[in-house]
Amino acid sequence: MKRNVLDAALLVVLLLLMSFSFISKTLHEALGIAMGALVLLHLAWNSGWLSSLPRGRWSIGRVIPAIVNLALAVCFLLSLISGLAIANQLFHGVFGMAWQRSIVAHQVHVTSSYGLLILTGLHLGLHISGLWRRFALWTKLDTSSRRVRIGLHLAAILTAAVGVYGSFLHRLGDRLLMKHIFGTAATKLSFAAFLVVLLGIVGLYAVIGHLIGRTAKNQN
Repeated sequence: MKRNVLDAALLVVLLLLMSFSFISKTLHEALGIAMGALVLLHLAWNSGWLSSLPRGRWSIGRVIPAIVNLALAVCFLLSLISGLAIANQLFHGVFGMAWQRSIVAHQVHVTSSYGLLILTGLHLGLHISGLWRRFALWTKLDTSSRRVRIGLHLAAILTAAVGVYGSFLHRLGDRLLMKHIFGTAATKLSFAAFLVVLLGIVGLYAVIGHLIGRTAKNQN
């Protein structure tokens, strides 16, 4: 139960952080620090996985999650450090005014944040079987039901479709290429719709991550 709450909190805070246009700068910076604390707690909770890295055989099914997790950690650190560098509210001037006004620092922050969104989806997708089992146990859902399985497939298709649409609205490719963008069509949405689109992007990459994980497992 506690792990489910932690996972949900990480996702909610990430979505709120990505909703920069709808919240105050002070709240954005506070949420960034909260995200750091949640990530540390998440790592502490999964310390067994970290300690097991030197042991065992490195199959493709083990290599892929490790690469995704490493990329996720790098993106998080880049986002956190660049965020502190450009902060102008709670952490004003931590790195000095030159960094705070740096276009490159702003671009790194935006690009690493969108990278974090994508990698979070892949991370969730690679672990979705375990997360689903925990959710089913918590809700006492009958996972053997044909209706539930059909519902899951339809939900995955719908989520992926929203994610593709959201990727265009956010100009995701341009974001990852570090192009300087002042605004996108996504910012014209309502706050609720904006969150749904962001969640769709995470869901799209969760579906991709799940498919990659299944393929890798079959090759072991």
